[in-house]
Amino acid sequence: MRLRELCLALLCAAAAAGTGSPGAAREHPPVPGAAAGRAAETGRGGPGAAARAGGVDPRQAWMLLAGSPGRTSGSRARGRTGTPVLQVGVRGGGAAPAPAVLEELLRELHLLLKGMVKEQAKTRRKAWEGREEEEESGESNPQARSHRRVEAAFHCRTRENISIEQRARQELRLYYIPEREGMFHRGLGLNLTSGQYTAPIAGYYTFTATLHIVRREQRRKGQPCRGNRLRVLICVQSHCQHNSNLETVSWLESGGDLFTISVTGVLYLQAGQYASVFVDNAAGSPLTVQSGSDFSAILLGV
Repeated sequence: MRLRELCLALLCAAAAAGTGSPGAAREHPPVPGAAAGRAAETGRGGPGAAARAGGVDPRQAWMLLAGSPGRTSGSRARGRTGTPVLQVGVRGGGAAPAPAVLEELLRELHLLLKGMVKEQAKTRRKAWEGREEEEESGESNPQARSHRRVEAAFHCRTRENISIEQRARQELRLYYIPEREGMFHRGLGLNLTSGQYTAPIAGYYTFTATLHIVRREQRRKGQPCRGNRLRVLICVQSHCQHNSNLETVSWLESGGDLFTISVTGVLYLQAGQYASVFVDNAAGSPLTVQSGSDFSAILLGV
């Protein structure tokens, strides 16, 4: 409201300067007899006398805007809200305002705008500090952090070829995290040497294992292929007979030495429980899990 009053005061002062200039009088010479009529109307004080006498009186317009028509020209008063209000008037009908009045208005407008800019900067700073405090308080609570961002995730690969003997079940070990785009590791719990991932917090995790497997010995022509079954499991606490484990089964009757097998799913882990990949080779020949096979997990939620 204060800014609007100052802008209107400047407009009124500028209008008064335009109507009271000598050039304006020269461009619009008075019509004979009109001055006497306007003077009579002004003296009578009838409605619209100021408007018919030569336009809107800037002093009267400003007094109406300021709400204090009884104040003197150029004085300061306080409105209903206690805000200083600058009263601007002009001497006589249509006289141009003094340059000091315009300078005072411009100076007060400049100070008002400067104060508004400082107040906005202070508000933004307080909002930013409040957001930082909220983030810091959330970092001390693992349960709260898990709702805002992924706190536990990894994607690793086997470092070297792993041999799986026939009729044997073996846990895969020796992983590494490639330093390139697409691989990630966030949070604690991954043991690259043992191949076990320990859950840092209790929650639902999605696990995926994709293995590239090669037969070390080819099946002879005409040899029956009964029992050539391969299982890949993701087990919790190395208890692969538990119902909550993830498992996929592949039969090796088809020809070809290289094939890929994958297992994926969701497991609920308590904090401190671990999961790892197992290969159960029920085939009649040894197998080799090639290096570069994938193992990954992401925390979905608590």
